[in-house]
Amino acid sequence: MQESFKIKNIKNFFKITSNTTIFNLEKEGVIPTAERIQRGHVSVRSWNIKQIPKIGEKIGFLKKPNEQKVICKYIQKGGVLKTTTTFNEARIFALNGLKTLIIGLDSECSISDAILTKKDPATLNENKDLLGLYSFLSEKADIYQVIQKTNIPTLDIIPESHDLILLEKWLNQAPRKEYFFKDKLIPFLKDYDVILFDNSPSWGNLVENAIVASNNIVCPLGCNLLAFNAAKTNIQSLFEFIEVMKLKNERTITMFATLLERNSLSQQIFAQYLAEQTNHIIPIPIRTSVKFQESLISRTSILEYAPNTPIANEYFDLMSALWKNISGQK
Repeated sequence: MQESFKIKNIKNFFKITSNTTIFNLEKEGVIPTAERIQRGHVSVRSWNIKQIPKIGEKIGFLKKPNEQKVICKYIQKGGVLKTTTTFNEARIFALNGLKTLIIGLDSECSISDAILTKKDPATLNENKDLLGLYSFLSEKADIYQVIQKTNIPTLDIIPESHDLILLEKWLNQAPRKEYFFKDKLIPFLKDYDVILFDNSPSWGNLVENAIVASNNIVCPLGCNLLAFNAAKTNIQSLFEFIEVMKLKNERTITMFATLLERNSLSQQIFAQYLAEQTNHIIPIPIRTSVKFQESLISRTSILEYAPNTPIANEYFDLMSALWKNISGQK
């Protein structure tokens, strides 16, 4: 995990071409002062990761929204980079200075494993005591007991816990069960610029609550045959639920393609997505890439891990377009 940023790391991440801008902002006290590390006869500037969000506020490519943005990340198909892209989005939001909260709703705990600091193997049983949403919503814990901090001061998480399955069942008995997150959770999270629900691929009470509580729905669409066959039915179910709940005019729906390969079938599927979802899809795909998977293993975003690669450049463009759709900023 990257803990320090040299001048070239900051330039690469934020796509800044000149050192002068950063030097001047530091000299004026607008951004944090870097540590000077002596290298022979010269000193090298180094900022720790806790300082980067303050720099992102000034030179970042994603600007703070006028109002809180709540994002539901969902598609009823596993293996299409849903959690991987949620991880990247959250980290990039946070490093751009946006106060970000991830809410994990997948019992596989994938997003929590990627975000939270790994524990020593001897203490892995501590995870069993992790307080989750059920503890808060059933009034057994306050919100600050279930929110976990990360190594980035602008990135927090409510991790998946052992009682998510219990919460799914418990919601069946709740009044206005689809509105429970909106009524009982979101009002306690006003300090965040962005809230990201990372859902499991299985439709249920948790997914319905995340959709109702959100003002933006983001769907990754895999460019392989299994994902394509599932997507049409899944997207239709999503639209029907939004229609039934009378949410149509209150939600933006954004899609993007993932796992695009060079073969003709994958390219045809991507073209079909573009044709069928013209009003919703961003025409910037995420291509199949070893670097993208490696960045998740290293627990950094692709913009940190391999900033000068084609996949990072495309992801930069995708994030810029996605935030434009979500925030409404030009």
